[in-house]
Amino acid sequence: MATNLDKMLQFIDDYQHQRPQSSSIQVVRSLRAYTRPAYANKFWEMVAGNNPKFIRGELDDQTVVLMGQSIDFAHFMAALSDQTWGGNLRSTLTDGVLWLMSKAVTGRGYDSREYTAAIGDTAQPIEVYLDKYGPDSYKPEVLAELLTKFASDQDYASDLVAFVVGRLLYENPTLSVRDAILEASWFNYSDTVRRYLVEMFGARLSHNRQIVNGVQVRQRIKERIRAYLIIKRDVLKGSVFNRTYRKQIRPALIDHASDYFIHYLQQSLVYHYQLSER
Repeated sequence: MATNLDKMLQFIDDYQHQRPQSSSIQVVRSLRAYTRPAYANKFWEMVAGNNPKFIRGELDDQTVVLMGQSIDFAHFMAALSDQTWGGNLRSTLTDGVLWLMSKAVTGRGYDSREYTAAIGDTAQPIEVYLDKYGPDSYKPEVLAELLTKFASDQDYASDLVAFVVGRLLYENPTLSVRDAILEASWFNYSDTVRRYLVEMFGARLSHNRQIVNGVQVRQRIKERIRAYLIIKRDVLKGSVFNRTYRKQIRPALIDHASDYFIHYLQQSLVYHYQLSER
């Protein structure tokens, strides 16, 4: 009997075979049209450069297991699309423009891979909080609830598995999307978290996988959360001159969200490493 993952992979493989002239990266970008309407809105079109309009949810409402993790497959495919930098001329140019925007408004240049996916999931609760409570309050218990809702363990696992599948597609351009997902499914999740921390945030780890330079890692996560919020809410919505979000992002909110994400990463590093050693 076919599993949910088998069905999703078969759909992806059939889709790619019908487009022999498209690279795997281009296929990933266009598959976003089969996830959810919310993943094909204007913001993601700007980030991707050529984000397709939603067609139908062939890749939605399915939970699968990859690397021993419960994965929301639609979320995973959307995050994978975020990780595939370039793919066509328009998206390459858009990523270049966004890099320059982030450099201008935050002081550092980030391409879209660096402030979407897991960073976007971590930042979204801050958006929701500010929209509901405004800039003059900080209610830790409310933000904690929003983080649990919008940045669940399943969401983060979907993002991090997408991160490593995206790297596989860049390292092996001839690999099909289906084969990249299957290859990654055999990876150890703790090793995936370690690679994410090292490559994205310059983390240094001890022999028992504790983050040694936690202060620096935390700062880099905070910078990317801030870049996501400013670019999404100030730059892309046309209010860059009002500096709305640069005024409203309370440090306590970003600190709280960053600590929440780091806690997940550290816990996953140790727990899944210990499981693999048994």
